[in-house]
Amino acid sequence: MLNSGVVAVFTPEIAIDQELHTYSGGLGVVSGGFLKSAYKLGMPMVGITILPRQGYFDQCIHNGRMGICHVNRYYDDILEEADLFKKEICSSPMWMKIFRLSEQRYQTSPVLFIDTDIDKNDLLSRSNTLQLYGGSRDSGANVERKIVQSLVLSRGGLEALKRLDISVNIYHLNESHTAFVVLDIFASVYRENKNFDEAVEYTRSRVVFTTHTPVRAGNPEYDLEMVMRLGDYQDTLGREVLAKIGGDPFNMTVACLRLSGKANAVSQKHLGIAKELWHWVDNGAPLIAITNGVCRDYWQYSEFGSAVNQKELEEVKRNFKRKLLQYVKEQTGKFLGEHVFTVTWARRFAEYKRPKLLFYDLEWISSLLRSNSIQIIISGKPHPDDYAMVDVFNDLLHLSRELPNMVVLPGYELELSKMLKAGSDLWLNTPRSPNEASGTSGMSAQMNGALHMTTPDGWACEADPENCFLFGSRYPISNQDAFDVDELGERMNEAITMYYSSKEEWYQKAMRAKIEAEQRWTSDRMLKEYINLLYNHK
Repeated sequence: MLNSGVVAVFTPEIAIDQELHTYSGGLGVVSGGFLKSAYKLGMPMVGITILPRQGYFDQCIHNGRMGICHVNRYYDDILEEADLFKKEICSSPMWMKIFRLSEQRYQTSPVLFIDTDIDKNDLLSRSNTLQLYGGSRDSGANVERKIVQSLVLSRGGLEALKRLDISVNIYHLNESHTAFVVLDIFASVYRENKNFDEAVEYTRSRVVFTTHTPVRAGNPEYDLEMVMRLGDYQDTLGREVLAKIGGDPFNMTVACLRLSGKANAVSQKHLGIAKELWHWVDNGAPLIAITNGVCRDYWQYSEFGSAVNQKELEEVKRNFKRKLLQYVKEQTGKFLGEHVFTVTWARRFAEYKRPKLLFYDLEWISSLLRSNSIQIIISGKPHPDDYAMVDVFNDLLHLSRELPNMVVLPGYELELSKMLKAGSDLWLNTPRSPNEASGTSGMSAQMNGALHMTTPDGWACEADPENCFLFGSRYPISNQDAFDVDELGERMNEAITMYYSSKEEWYQKAMRAKIEAEQRWTSDRMLKEYINLLYNHK
């Protein structure tokens, strides 16, 4: 399978199973679903990423506040050691080890993990792949380490493909943290004849690119001199050529756009945002839209898949709700009610996702909680360096002690995410438009019988509005948060009324939403569109 010309997907993170802590959020979930669908549909593909032994970070509650810890994980019973080699990075040798995940373990395309946390390296080199995106300030993260981690992914990944004799037809760059892959492919051609246009043409014939977010953190920009020094591009490319590709300062997304044959946004709305955001990039790849999807085989419990009418769906939901509430009791000591309308907000904590929007009108939400009309579950991880979002998490944690029917759960990872979706009645999404490029958690929530309430952003703009609850502004307006809160209150009251007054109508709506997600919002559909629209670009 791997020797017939594969699509090599380079990604900074990947979420395959709870056993592997190699992801931080939605980008990893999409990558994992992509590779699972490739295995299922027989698409020759291989994933390449780093092996962050400490993952993103482990989250806990300690002395009434969010705690952070880092645990080294060893995957000897999961990953197979494939090779060991040495590469020059930052003008010095660095040892890298290839670990391979077989297809059979999780029914996914093979994945190659690049690890530098090995005995042959010095302490600095060992730390380069220890944590996703270079870690946090407390664990020694800095700009140089972020650049070097991207270089390890690029050079280590390209060398791994070569050493394992994997013939590559197309290189797919998943988000711009992988930009050095395309830069090194370009440099390998350019160093031979110094013909810029020919090197660009060759590179574009081999590379496609997916941009996942308009948010600045997903489109890193680095000092040009630092990129040239750390990447050892002085002799192969030089300052002028490097700036011609990525600009000065060096923008990773711009480099990917200029050296890819075709690029895609991850929803129809995101396509318009991306075109506007990058309209100034001359000679950039043509942008198309391929809306994200989730792996139904992984995310949907079989009981929900087997439910064929609203009565069966209601029974399945009741059973999974009991399991979730038992977990909540064990984790928090709070008893939530089986028959109370259960709303969950769970995702990565980021400012634009507005985790406190539901509590904007504290008197209103408090009255709903105290009257037993609603119960709320909050979960998610802020980045350790995002002190404002850490404070928001702690504020919500404090509120959960003051208010009845509200809990905050730490450790939001794959298993907890799946349990929350299966046990919740309503899945709440509150991003400030237009920052949510796609979002996928609502797709898997619908597959498990939870209705989706969301601002009209990302994939939700393409969903059937009859199968969800939309609120708020589609595009930026003045006083956007206040406007969105007013509409959120109206829609929440509408949902509460329907849930208690017309259960049949509620589960009819949930059944339609489930069927829509099963038919339209899967990674199988997504992969087929990548094959037809992106990979066949030559």
